[in-house]
Amino acid sequence: MPPATAPKSPPRKTLMRWSLVGGVGLAVVLIVLMFLRAPAIPVEAAQVVRGPIDEAVADQGQARVRRAYVVAAPIEGRVERLPVEVGDPVVAGQTVVARLLPSPNAVLDPRARAQAQAAVDDARSALAAAVAQSQAAADEAVRAASQNARTAPLGPSGIVSRQQAEDVRAAADKAQRALQAADAAVRQRAADLASAQAALAGPTSPAGAVLQITSPASGYVTHLLQQSERIVPAGTPLVEVSDRNGLEAAIEFLSQDAVKLHAGDAAELYDWGGARPVPARVRLIEPQGYTKVSALGVEEQRDLVILQLEGDPAGWSGLQPGFRVWGRVFLRRLKAAVLVPTGALVRQGAGWAVFRIEGGKARLRPVKIDVITDEAAEVTGGLAPGDRVVNFPADTIKDGVKVK
Repeated sequence: MPPATAPKSPPRKTLMRWSLVGGVGLAVVLIVLMFLRAPAIPVEAAQVVRGPIDEAVADQGQARVRRAYVVAAPIEGRVERLPVEVGDPVVAGQTVVARLLPSPNAVLDPRARAQAQAAVDDARSALAAAVAQSQAAADEAVRAASQNARTAPLGPSGIVSRQQAEDVRAAADKAQRALQAADAAVRQRAADLASAQAALAGPTSPAGAVLQITSPASGYVTHLLQQSERIVPAGTPLVEVSDRNGLEAAIEFLSQDAVKLHAGDAAELYDWGGARPVPARVRLIEPQGYTKVSALGVEEQRDLVILQLEGDPAGWSGLQPGFRVWGRVFLRRLKAAVLVPTGALVRQGAGWAVFRIEGGKARLRPVKIDVITDEAAEVTGGLAPGDRVVNFPADTIKDGVKVK
């Protein structure tokens, strides 16, 4: 029986041919996989951080003076062209704001003179009462400040309760504001007395004498209500004088925003043309709303909220009555909130969500949001400081896509 022969190995050329075919096939498969693989989408990434955020409502309005005085003609006569211009400074009882030549029949008869004298006496009595109230308010402010100075150091030691210390401090603040109001009332009564004295002194001038009408208050001329020479009846408004140190802002808030505000809330004016916002405080929320038609023809219920400017007047020296301003009232101020850029928020049903970057992929994660501003939002759940999210996600960003 012949011996068995060993199988012949394939030729070397056949092995090389199969190796080449296998390598080409593998390369084709890799190229196909590269084309089928979705490329990473470039995105703008933002980081979740801790920082301050303010919950506020804002709207626009205009600056105005808190207290304006209208100087009127005390008697019938010919008023000369007014010697003042808008913006001129005036001093109470010294600056002549109008000159009036009384009509021959404008001289006071005994009865009219007696009435004018009674008006002067009444104004003088009102001034005396206002001065007495101002003195009483000053005494109360001193007493409240002294009590606050004694009580304040006792709070940290526990001798008095925290509530008692806060009540004493609030009483001192209230007494100080009452003193300011009483001082303002004194100035107003003094202006009323000056006006009554001018009415009494003017008509007794001899026929042909020019009646000099002086400003009832110190400040600036804000309006010329009767500029050219003409004959005017008694009571015709001539000049408006205002004290620009008492400048305030009247902001037209939507009624659903105004209902959240309270007198004394911190506020500020911004976008008024100055370099920095102007600190302010809510002085008054008018109790009566009104309907206003917007630029789009939509009827809106609005309410006027008065913001009293605070701080150094030099910081808002360029602001004038009638200028447009934006007002912001702070409802809540947080110093260390978890913040995410507003541009990273997307709607998910009735709530909010973000695309959080995890392992190079965008993952849609629901989040709980409280305060939202133009730049950032306060996160109360779903994110932690240090997380990275997609800012301003495009329509191509879906849950699970690769991003870079």
